[in-house]
Amino acid sequence: MEFVVTLFGALYAGFTVTAVAPPRPGVHTSRFQAIIRDCGPAAILCPQDWVSRLEGALAGTDKSVPVVDVDALALSEAPLVSFEPASVMDTALPAILQYTSGSTRAPKAVVLSGANIVANAGLANGTWGMDESGVFLSWLPHFHDMGLMGGILYPILAGGRTVLLDPLQMIQRPERWLRCIETYGVTMSGGPAFAFSHCLQQVNDAQCEGLDLSSWRSAFCGAEPVPAALMDAFRARFEPYGLNPNAVFGSYGLAEYTLMVAGGNARPGADRPTPPTGCGEIEPCRISPEMQDNLRLVDPDTRRMVAAGEQGEIWLKGPSTAQGYRNEPEETAATFGAVLSDDEAAGNWLRTGDIAVREGDWLFVTGRLKDLLFANGRKIPATDLEWLAGEQDEALNPMAAAALMPDDLHTGKAVLLIELKRRAFVADEQVTRDRIRRAVAGAWGIELTDIRILASGSLPRTSSGKIRRREVADAWRERRLDEALQ
Repeated sequence: MEFVVTLFGALYAGFTVTAVAPPRPGVHTSRFQAIIRDCGPAAILCPQDWVSRLEGALAGTDKSVPVVDVDALALSEAPLVSFEPASVMDTALPAILQYTSGSTRAPKAVVLSGANIVANAGLANGTWGMDESGVFLSWLPHFHDMGLMGGILYPILAGGRTVLLDPLQMIQRPERWLRCIETYGVTMSGGPAFAFSHCLQQVNDAQCEGLDLSSWRSAFCGAEPVPAALMDAFRARFEPYGLNPNAVFGSYGLAEYTLMVAGGNARPGADRPTPPTGCGEIEPCRISPEMQDNLRLVDPDTRRMVAAGEQGEIWLKGPSTAQGYRNEPEETAATFGAVLSDDEAAGNWLRTGDIAVREGDWLFVTGRLKDLLFANGRKIPATDLEWLAGEQDEALNPMAAAALMPDDLHTGKAVLLIELKRRAFVADEQVTRDRIRRAVAGAWGIELTDIRILASGSLPRTSSGKIRRREVADAWRERRLDEALQ
């Protein structure tokens, strides 16, 4: 609650706000320090029990920043900060600096204006069907765009009600999430793919006794890509408890577009698309009418739009496009100033770095441009290989894996690191490795030169739970993998 009150107070007063994960010694301290150096805050607001830890984390930043106890602030006992905020009504000025999760490099500050937030809230709430009658339940961290925008700001901008659950409460016992949906008559809630998988693995029949999920009209899964088999399994598992299978859908977004790009319930009577070749394992995301002219799939090399059914990089435009990256003029120009070769008069586009295939009003997000594997003239998303490997033994977790090329100059070879599911084990690791090698070689002709089966939680992750594939790849190539593993 302290964060929500402080957030709206700061925005109302005209400050620019940055929500940051609390640093843990030896884990997130370097990221926290990098953010402090980058944004140069006027003050850090936090609960009383975080003051000393944050002051200690500031030691390596060469920044003199007051750390303010929000309880003291509420009692007018906090020290005054000498800073003149701008008017919140000036939507050209930054309202929020949303730091990227840093899955491929150090986090960058995405500059969002009030106009960006209002525009994307309108797009998201209109697509999701969130209005003043809606009840949104969020257990997502407030320092990540999905939790900050989707879980806090957008429901309030829709005039609806928000119920907040501590992320740890959900992770420790995922049935709490489902029970809160029933208790508060929640109409919309969701999260990354691991949340749905967590429910399937950890929630048993006894915990579901008497459960009623009939109010849950919109259950979004945000991941790149969204596993279709996972969504189907979740629908089947919880349909007996009142969940409408059509309530479950995949969604796609990114901080550079404020939050939401595509994703929503299938329209009544509309047929789900036949997956394009190679996309059968991916849950599609619905493209709303408002995004039809603001989304293109583009060949990243020629900057020309790809033909229907072909894979291309997602390019975006429209009022949800952020102002750029703070203190990164070259990155801003390269990412937010892309021009189509087909129509150079069309203006600047946002390059997402994500690849997808489009089928009518549906988007099949297949992975990251930088996470492609190359073999026999083909480009294979790393996630495709990871999913196939995970199918070779039920103890493996395909959503906690990293497939990488050991050498960018030599195609047809790859390395796989894959975690076990919690409290799971493989009977014979060598037999499992052999199955994976045969399956991958048969599918794409890729030779796996190294396969490592890791304990759950070993791979480094972003603040939103994504695997840091680029960091893993760099560590493997520099022979410091053990150092990178958690």
